[in-house]
Amino acid sequence: MFQGNAQGQFVAYSADKGQKLWSFPAQSGIVAAPMTYAIGGEQYVAVMVGWGGVWDVATGILAHKGGASRNISRLLVFKLGAKGQLPSPPPSNAGPLDPPPLTGTPQQVAHGGQLYGRYCNVCHGDAAVAGGVNPDLRHSGAIGSAEGIKMVVLDGALHEAGMVSFKSVLSADDAEAIRQYLISRANEDKALEAKTGQRIGKGTARN
Repeated sequence: MFQGNAQGQFVAYSADKGQKLWSFPAQSGIVAAPMTYAIGGEQYVAVMVGWGGVWDVATGILAHKGGASRNISRLLVFKLGAKGQLPSPPPSNAGPLDPPPLTGTPQQVAHGGQLYGRYCNVCHGDAAVAGGVNPDLRHSGAIGSAEGIKMVVLDGALHEAGMVSFKSVLSADDAEAIRQYLISRANEDKALEAKTGQRIGKGTARN
């Protein structure tokens, strides 16, 4: 029996006792079910590697509990006796948390948190902690200025990357409130990381 897991391993188990027989480091979580087929009498096992569904998008810190939170999508195909190996995974471009200082009011931060929960949470993670698929906004360069967040959230500067404009439902004041919430969350987690020595989420791409 073959199964992929959240730790980024593709594993073979004996069907009678469930004993682990073999594993392969796929470098990313595996959600899809494997399948097998034969060509010219030779059997192959194939599996789609990479995250899918809501788990590694919206669940925040929980998305990192399984281990391999990065998303490296690929199709892997195996056969007996094959010796192929994957190239090294691309380097992560997420540095340590280095947010600007919080300048917003408590009311702004609270309002921004409500807006984030309604419009941003589903893609960028609960409490602004992303999984391994979409950008972690605590690390985003867009939170450095009111104009930066406006360009992304309202003007659609990153629409080609899938971040559409929200100007039909959010105002400039709303965008600024979301920015202040993100700055607040980033500073909270930066302080917590300094205290515990443990990273809060792993971050993903920077906007």
